[in-house]
Amino acid sequence: METEMILKRLKIIQDLHEELNKMKEHYDDALESNAPYQELKVELSKIREESKVKQEKILNNSSYKGLSEQIKEKRQELKENNEILAQELIEYYKENGTLEIQDHEGNVKKMKFSVRLTN
Repeated sequence: METEMILKRLKIIQDLHEELNKMKEHYDDALESNAPYQELKVELSKIREESKVKQEKILNNSSYKGLSEQIKEKRQELKENNEILAQELIEYYKENGTLEIQDHEGNVKKMKFSVRLTN
Protein backbone atom coordinates (compact mmCIF):
# COMPACT_ATOMS: atom_id res chain seq x y z
CA MET A 1 0.00 0.00 0.00
CA GLU A 2 1.27 3.40 -0.87
CA THR A 3 1.96 6.17 1.63
CA GLU A 4 -0.33 8.43 -0.38
CA MET A 5 -3.40 6.34 0.53
CA ILE A 6 -2.46 6.36 4.23
CA LEU A 7 -1.96 10.13 4.20
CA LYS A 8 -5.31 10.59 2.44
CA ARG A 9 -7.03 8.44 5.10
CA LEU A 10 -5.33 10.41 7.89
CA LYS A 11 -6.64 13.66 6.37
CA ILE A 12 -10.18 12.23 6.17
CA ILE A 13 -10.00 11.18 9.83
CA GLN A 14 -8.66 14.60 10.86
CA ASP A 15 -11.48 16.36 8.96
CA LEU A 16 -14.08 14.12 10.59
CA HIS A 17 -12.63 14.87 14.05
CA GLU A 18 -12.82 18.60 13.35
CA GLU A 19 -16.41 18.32 12.13
CA LEU A 20 -17.36 16.25 15.17
CA ASN A 21 -15.76 18.78 17.53
CA LYS A 22 -17.73 21.62 15.91
CA MET A 23 -20.97 19.68 16.23
CA LYS A 24 -20.22 18.88 19.88
CA GLU A 25 -19.48 22.55 20.55
CA HIS A 26 -22.84 23.61 19.05
CA TYR A 27 -24.61 20.91 21.05
CA ASP A 28 -22.95 22.03 24.31
CA ASP A 29 -23.76 25.69 23.59
CA ALA A 30 -27.42 24.83 23.02
CA LEU A 31 -27.59 22.96 26.33
CA GLU A 32 -25.84 25.75 28.22
CA SER A 33 -28.56 28.21 27.16
CA ASN A 34 -31.34 25.86 28.29
CA ALA A 35 -32.57 26.94 31.79
CA PRO A 36 -34.14 23.61 32.83
CA TYR A 37 -30.94 21.83 31.85
CA GLN A 38 -28.87 24.23 33.96
CA GLU A 39 -31.15 23.64 36.98
CA LEU A 40 -30.76 19.90 36.52
CA LYS A 41 -26.96 20.26 36.38
CA VAL A 42 -26.95 22.18 39.69
CA GLU A 43 -29.20 19.58 41.31
CA LEU A 44 -27.04 16.71 40.05
CA SER A 45 -23.92 18.44 41.32
CA LYS A 46 -25.40 18.69 44.83
CA ILE A 47 -26.42 15.04 44.77
CA ARG A 48 -22.96 13.95 43.59
CA GLU A 49 -21.28 15.94 46.35
CA GLU A 50 -23.56 14.47 49.04
CA SER A 51 -23.00 11.00 47.64
CA LYS A 52 -19.24 11.51 47.60
CA VAL A 53 -19.21 12.56 51.28
CA LYS A 54 -21.29 9.53 52.31
CA GLN A 55 -19.13 7.19 50.24
CA GLU A 56 -15.95 8.54 51.82
CA LYS A 57 -17.38 7.93 55.31
CA ILE A 58 -18.18 4.34 54.44
CA LEU A 59 -14.90 3.64 52.63
CA ASN A 60 -12.79 5.08 55.45
CA ASN A 61 -13.47 1.87 57.36
CA SER A 62 -10.14 0.04 57.63
CA SER A 63 -11.43 -3.27 56.27
CA TYR A 64 -12.64 -1.56 53.09
CA LYS A 65 -9.38 0.37 52.71
CA GLY A 66 -7.30 -2.81 52.85
CA LEU A 67 -9.49 -4.60 50.36
CA SER A 68 -9.49 -1.58 48.08
CA GLU A 69 -5.69 -1.51 48.07
CA GLN A 70 -5.54 -5.23 47.29
CA ILE A 71 -7.92 -4.70 44.34
CA LYS A 72 -5.75 -1.86 43.01
CA GLU A 73 -2.63 -4.02 43.29
CA LYS A 74 -4.31 -6.94 41.47
CA ARG A 75 -5.51 -4.63 38.69
CA GLN A 76 -1.99 -3.27 38.26
CA GLU A 77 -0.57 -6.81 38.23
CA LEU A 78 -3.17 -7.85 35.65
CA LYS A 79 -2.34 -4.83 33.47
CA GLU A 80 1.37 -5.58 33.60
CA ASN A 81 0.84 -9.24 32.75
CA ASN A 82 -1.42 -8.35 29.82
CA GLU A 83 1.29 -6.03 28.45
CA ILE A 84 3.91 -8.76 28.85
CA LEU A 85 1.61 -11.28 27.16
CA ALA A 86 1.14 -8.93 24.20
CA GLN A 87 4.90 -8.73 23.72
CA GLU A 88 5.27 -12.50 24.09
CA LEU A 89 2.54 -13.09 21.51
CA ILE A 90 4.28 -10.79 19.06
CA GLU A 91 7.50 -12.77 19.51
CA TYR A 92 5.59 -16.05 19.16
CA TYR A 93 4.05 -14.81 15.90
CA LYS A 94 7.44 -13.70 14.58
CA GLU A 95 9.01 -17.06 15.37
CA ASN A 96 6.15 -19.36 14.31
CA GLY A 97 4.22 -17.31 11.74
CA THR A 98 0.85 -18.42 13.08
CA LEU A 99 -1.98 -16.41 14.59
CA GLU A 100 -3.24 -19.31 16.70
CA ILE A 101 -2.03 -20.70 20.00
CA GLN A 102 -3.37 -23.42 22.24
CA ASP A 103 -3.95 -22.50 25.90
CA HIS A 104 -3.33 -24.68 28.94
CA GLU A 105 -6.86 -26.10 28.73
CA GLY A 106 -6.43 -27.16 25.09
CA ASN A 107 -8.54 -24.35 23.64
CA VAL A 108 -7.26 -22.77 20.44
CA LYS A 109 -6.99 -19.00 20.77
CA LYS A 110 -6.64 -16.64 17.81
CA MET A 111 -4.46 -13.54 17.95
CA LYS A 112 -5.73 -10.16 16.86
CA PHE A 113 -3.24 -7.35 16.36
CA SER A 114 -4.15 -3.69 16.64
CA VAL A 115 -2.01 -0.80 15.43
CA ARG A 116 -2.35 2.90 16.30
CA LEU A 117 -0.38 5.94 15.35
CA THR A 118 0.96 8.06 18.19
CA ASN A 119 2.67 11.42 18.22
